[in-house]
Amino acid sequence: MQDGSLTRTVDRTGKVNKEEVSILSSTVPQMTVLSGDNNVENIIRHRITFTEKINRFLNSNVVTITLNIATIYALFGDDIKVLGFAKSADDGFSSLVVICLFFFAFELFLCFLFKPDYKWSFYFWLDLIATVSLITDISWIWESALGLSSGSSSSESLQNAGKASRAGTRSTRALRIIRIVRLIRIVKLYKNAKIAMKNREKRKNEDDELIRDMPEAQESKVGKKMSEVTMKRVIIIVLALLFILPLFETDFYFSSQTSWEYGLTELKIFLDQDGFDDAMDEYWSYHENDVRPIVYLQYTTGDGVQHEISSNKTNYDNLRFSEIFYSSSGNLISIFDLRYDVKLTSLLNVCRTIFICIVLTLGSIYFTKDTEDLVIKPIEKMIEKVKIIAKNPIAAAEIQEMSNKREEDDEKSKSKKCFGLCKAETKKQDYETKLLENTILKIGVLLALGFGEAGSLIIGGNVEAGGDVDPMANGNKIIGIYGFCDIRNFTDTTEELQEGVMMFVNEIAQIVHGLVDKYLGAANKNIGDAFLLVWKFQKDELFLNEEDKIVRNPVSKRAQYLPDVTMISFLKIMAKVNKDPTILKYRTNQKLLQRMPNYEVKMGFGMHLGWAIEGAIGSQFKIDASYLSPNVNVASALEGSTKIYGVPLLISGPLYESFSEPIQHYCRHIDTIVLKGNAKPLKLYTSDCDFSEFTPSRGADRSKMYFRRKRRILKKGLDKQEFTTADIYSRSKEIALMRKPFTREFFDLFIKGVNNYLSGMWQMSKNQLEKVLAIRSRDGPTLALMSFMSETAYRAPAHWKGSRYLG
Repeated sequence: MQDGSLTRTVDRTGKVNKEEVSILSSTVPQMTVLSGDNNVENIIRHRITFTEKINRFLNSNVVTITLNIATIYALFGDDIKVLGFAKSADDGFSSLVVICLFFFAFELFLCFLFKPDYKWSFYFWLDLIATVSLITDISWIWESALGLSSGSSSSESLQNAGKASRAGTRSTRALRIIRIVRLIRIVKLYKNAKIAMKNREKRKNEDDELIRDMPEAQESKVGKKMSEVTMKRVIIIVLALLFILPLFETDFYFSSQTSWEYGLTELKIFLDQDGFDDAMDEYWSYHENDVRPIVYLQYTTGDGVQHEISSNKTNYDNLRFSEIFYSSSGNLISIFDLRYDVKLTSLLNVCRTIFICIVLTLGSIYFTKDTEDLVIKPIEKMIEKVKIIAKNPIAAAEIQEMSNKREEDDEKSKSKKCFGLCKAETKKQDYETKLLENTILKIGVLLALGFGEAGSLIIGGNVEAGGDVDPMANGNKIIGIYGFCDIRNFTDTTEELQEGVMMFVNEIAQIVHGLVDKYLGAANKNIGDAFLLVWKFQKDELFLNEEDKIVRNPVSKRAQYLPDVTMISFLKIMAKVNKDPTILKYRTNQKLLQRMPNYEVKMGFGMHLGWAIEGAIGSQFKIDASYLSPNVNVASALEGSTKIYGVPLLISGPLYESFSEPIQHYCRHIDTIVLKGNAKPLKLYTSDCDFSEFTPSRGADRSKMYFRRKRRILKKGLDKQEFTTADIYSRSKEIALMRKPFTREFFDLFIKGVNNYLSGMWQMSKNQLEKVLAIRSRDGPTLALMSFMSETAYRAPAHWKGSRYLG
């Protein structure tokens, strides 16, 4: 088990199994056995650094949504204030700006400290300038900067209006620049939108089991750099245009004289003269009903008397300084209501902001689309696939098949949309990047096929490590079930089929490998006429205690059902070999029949459970990934012993004991032996098969995708307990058919005979076994036991201990 992994040993009632806990804690020091009060999350939480916590906080949905809302307010708040609210609401809007300013400053501070790539970067300066620009939206700060007092008297209000007028051109131009700078915050919205789309895509892929198990896809360095450079250029171009274009407008440098100012100048001529009152009335009435009405007029006559005329509709004290126009000429002062212009400007500002959002988005997409489609995305796909191969080389073949199927589906859908006219065009789009991507997958597939599951660590380790290839590495001790199968009469078959023997072996291998894969195993070695097949347990499923006995973790569902499916896979292989038309055709091969009358393809199988060392065998010139262990040799010896006992399948005692009770009923104890090189007796079991009633079946799908799909369905069903292994056996028509000739009486008599044989009462055993032969005259185990006992005239040797030596 890898460092830091956690396991809890409990019984089926949910209580902690103290005996197994002591075994595990004493024999597996790497494993942490947790009590019910401990929490895995508390342990993981201590491993997270403070910087990671800050980054998670900054990337959290709450912070992102809050900052997006604040950004939208910063972009549109001031214009919305002007469009829909009176001057009295300015303090409330300014308070909201202060809150937004705090949020942005806080985010800027944290990003500056805890994101190294952000510090002094292009986006740091953009965010800093945009954040500082918000200060102008705080009314009391901006008014103080213009030198406007907060007095409420009429003279002070008029004085403030005069100051605002004198600073008008300067402040208007400054505000115009500041508003443009504030549009930089759009970049933040765009970046957050891209992150949200990626997260959505990630959540969408979590439903796919294969994609979910893949390493998290990250943006490549090339893609990240290209996106940043493109985005910077788009931002600089748009902002440069916004800054530069106003410089080409005359009103940026000076203001043209208006009718308000001209009329006031003309009115000054009539001051203290006859006809002044008529001219003043005409001036007032002319502007009173305009869209920009006059709201205040003040003049001082030569005798020092000050006169004021105010609008009955609007008091200029209730207007913002940006909503009035102050004009003075000598002793005359007039103030006009510019709310129409200000509101129109605010509305245009909103439209401009939205337009710039669209321009930035479309500009970024336009400039990056071709590069992303042709270069960045293919490179990221290649990197992702290399990471997948590094993590799970066995998945490479499945990924390739899924990719091919997806491309075929896309091509069909595209062909339907354009009525088949764009099919040829689609084929032309195979660029070099696509060729490289497919080549990486093919190399991964070849590596997986060549090294198998045993070589996954070698492939993954070398791919992740980089540098020179180092196939020489320490082995990995695992616990597994090892199946060894052999094709009978292979030498004679080879001599007769000659070149055709390769097709013969591969057709059998397709069945063997496919069904083993379907039933959660993996093919390891092909040795001419023999195959080594392995079902590997994870380190948290089975353990070796101090007495070298295997301890099963009762919490693990896979540890419970995996032994059961190993036997059914071999039974299914035997059934397939005796009914598949591809294999049955060799029964009519004249060359084979001439050399071996009544020829049938027959195979022998041996199965055993135990530990093994998984790793590379060989040198830097040539290596094979396989398993080294006496237990693998036991499986090979059992396969060879099937010829002695006349059965196609032999199962060791340790494997039989790992079967669930319902599956054990499908096995028959036929002998107890001592193999060469082993001191301990080994019980032998078989699962009885009779294929005499099998009839040829139709050709079936034997593609890898078919078997992998069946594998996923089987694993999902067993993991979710939708069915049990006992259900698989009981529902199998093939198993029922091959066991049909074996009666209950046959099994009862054989059990009695074997028990007497093991007890040393061979004469009694002979009598029972003769009755067995009366039922099935060609029963292999019975004939084998009778032959062995006949060597000593059915008398057990004096040293008999219930087992015989089998060299």
